[in-house]
Amino acid sequence: MTESNQIISVKAYRFEPANQVKPYFQNFEVKCSEPISIMALLAKIHEIDPSFACRTSTCFKGKCGSCLIRVNGQDVLGCTTLVNPGESIVVEPYSKFKVIRDVVVDFREPLSAAKE
Repeated sequence: MTESNQIISVKAYRFEPANQVKPYFQNFEVKCSEPISIMALLAKIHEIDPSFACRTSTCFKGKCGSCLIRVNGQDVLGCTTLVNPGESIVVEPYSKFKVIRDVVVDFREPLSAAKE
């Protein structure tokens, strides 16, 4: 496997509503030699940049829904969605709930007009 095939390129949504006017994207390169779940990938980004807010504690069985996230424009379960080395992805907060910070949403507060 070549060096570029051992990197997952991530364009991650960043936003802290209390301190920022609008969101932005930050690029990360995560070394990885085998497919990993989106949740494991987010944990690796958090290791690179501890200021990146994400959920990492989930059931890892696709049942509880606390890992819902938007990947490449699709709402998915992060614990069961895999990404392969060599891929580039965009991660954003799950589209139907209010953003707390970065990709963490408040599951108690649905958006009144959910973005599609």
